[in-house]
Amino acid sequence: MVRTGANSYLKYGWETTFATKSSAMTKPFGLQQSVGSWTVNNSRKDLRKLGQVEREAFAYGQQNGSLSVEFILSNPWIFKALYGTPSTTGASSDFSHTFPHASNGQPKTVQPISCEIGFQAEDATNATVVRSMLGGVLTGLSISTNIDDLVNVSADITYGNEADPSNTVSDFDTTPPADDIAFPYTFAHGTLKWYDGSSLSTVAEVQSANISFTQNVNLLYRIGSNKATAAYRQGFDINGSFQASWKDDAIFTQMLDQINANPTTELSSGTTTVLELKFTNGASGSSEKTITMNVYGVAIDSQSVDGIRPVDPVFETVNWEARGVTIVANNAIATAL
Repeated sequence: MVRTGANSYLKYGWETTFATKSSAMTKPFGLQQSVGSWTVNNSRKDLRKLGQVEREAFAYGQQNGSLSVEFILSNPWIFKALYGTPSTTGASSDFSHTFPHASNGQPKTVQPISCEIGFQAEDATNATVVRSMLGGVLTGLSISTNIDDLVNVSADITYGNEADPSNTVSDFDTTPPADDIAFPYTFAHGTLKWYDGSSLSTVAEVQSANISFTQNVNLLYRIGSNKATAAYRQGFDINGSFQASWKDDAIFTQMLDQINANPTTELSSGTTTVLELKFTNGASGSSEKTITMNVYGVAIDSQSVDGIRPVDPVFETVNWEARGVTIVANNAIATAL
């Protein structure tokens, strides 16, 4: 019979050596995780021959794959792929994990990742299929929510090393890891604050919000192997947008006044938070489950009024770019996974 997602699992772990499978494949990406797309290619080369129009033969080049994962925001551990190991403070099941590390700052190198997907096949001979994607790098991470929606996350991973799948039954994980936070954030758990020139103020009647991280990371190959041997990151881009009720001209004026601002100050200088996007269960102490994204170095890319029509509410959409984000996750987990 045809198989569904009920016949599969997905988990990942951090690599200490590039393209060497993690010894701790202990993490799900989040709740309701799913694989959106999954592609592998080996850069086929067509060989032609004089005297004929059809191909004569094929040769093959570098191996690379891509994996897109969608899930509901719950645990914060995927941020390690962007910022490295966080710094952790706290005690008695009340901990704060800060990305990037408070002392180390933004890493210039890439944190590689191993992914494993298991599938119960229809083939009686090869009843299980376990594929391991090694030398993976997170190329992009997008977080978004809208009215009456969950906080949706999309992670795009590129990897450069995959061997033949395993059909050994014992390699199939019958009890894959569960989310250790296990709290599905929704739009109702979120708040958005914006810097008004002197302090952060809550933006009223937010309809949607999103933030995207793009690492611009590349796999590195060498002569002698068709598989990637390393990865390197280039420019780190952060951008997003939000839609809210159009209350006044404050943000529009901020955008116009940018032309007179020092290039290094944007809407505020240094690492002063300009936009705060926070998701919390509303609890405190050991019961708190909160993820706060403090965005700094913000420049407004555009502001638009989304139509003015009889008897309809009027909204504005703000698109922004940023130099950096500090992410603080509060939960009961003592050691970031």
